[in-house]
Amino acid sequence: MVAATRLSRPLQRRCAQCRRVQDVKLPALYHVVVPNQGGGTRRDGGYDCRFCATPNIIAANEMPQGLLLQLPSREEQIAAVAAAKLASAVPAAEIASPAPAPAPPSPAPHRAEKRLPPPSWITGAKARATLVAAFGRARDADDGHCTAFIRTPAGALSLVDARERLGDGDILDWLDRTACELLVLGGSQADGSRWKAVFHPVAGAATLAVEPRNS
Repeated sequence: MVAATRLSRPLQRRCAQCRRVQDVKLPALYHVVVPNQGGGTRRDGGYDCRFCATPNIIAANEMPQGLLLQLPSREEQIAAVAAAKLASAVPAAEIASPAPAPAPPSPAPHRAEKRLPPPSWITGAKARATLVAAFGRARDADDGHCTAFIRTPAGALSLVDARERLGDGDILDWLDRTACELLVLGGSQADGSRWKAVFHPVAGAATLAVEPRNS
């Protein structure tokens, strides 16, 4: 692996949440896309604390030169780890587990049981298209709502109605200017089902889930 030659020893970092110092090795590193203060985005490094699992950002100028371009995104790293665990667990389960007995008939599911799992996180042009479509839904629906979690200069989180702040400007430009950490949009459709879209500006990823109406 080429990147391994660029990290001869682990990076010693202090977690921003639990404040514990740890050696961050190459397999734990990933890259994240971060909004620039003057607009646009940049790429920084990151790792998940091995004590409290909190994601931590490492500024690009604190990373070994050339390493960022070779690191996977956080989503790619999570997917790779999950795939590796699944690949190692499935054969053992197939050998040890007998054939399952037929399941007895189950009662009709409750509302909570009928919720559909959200699709996988998507990035790039698909994530932007999902975000634009969700804003269209929220604006058209009478009870549509749109909430953004904004980090203040002091580091606190505040809630705002993103529809009131956006105006006619570009959605991603607005997110860059306000240092938005999470954007949640939702509402109901004519058939009674409810939908929710979540956009993570730092990761540049979006997901959309629809909950069937209660029949």
